[in-house]
Amino acid sequence: DDESYIDMSTSLSGSGPAYIFLLMEAMIDAGVHMGFSRETATALVHQTLLGSTLYAMDSKQHPAILRNSVTSPAGTTASAIYELENGKFRTVIKDAIWACYRRP
Repeated sequence: DDESYIDMSTSLSGSGPAYIFLLMEAMIDAGVHMGFSRETATALVHQTLLGSTLYAMDSKQHPAILRNSVTSPAGTTASAIYELENGKFRTVIKDAIWACYRRP
C-alpha cells in the first residue's frame, strides 16, 4: 500500500535529520568535554559525518563492512563500539524509528 511507504519513509528520512542532529550534538558535546573548543568539535564532527556518508555512498558496501574496516581489534574504536553496543545503541535507534512509524 502506497500510504505505508509514505509513513515508512517519514520514519527513516523525514525524521532522520533529527536523529542525526542528536548524534552530532552528543559528539560535539563530548569533544567540548574532552577539551576542544565548540567550533573545533563542530568542524570535526561535520567533516566526520560528511566524509563517512560520502564514503559509504561511493563504496556501496554494507555499513558493517565499512565499520569493521575502520575498527582495529582491541583498539580505541573497538572500545567505543563496545560501549555503544552495551548501551543498546542499535536497539534505541530502531525503537525510535518504529515509534515514529507507529505514531497515529
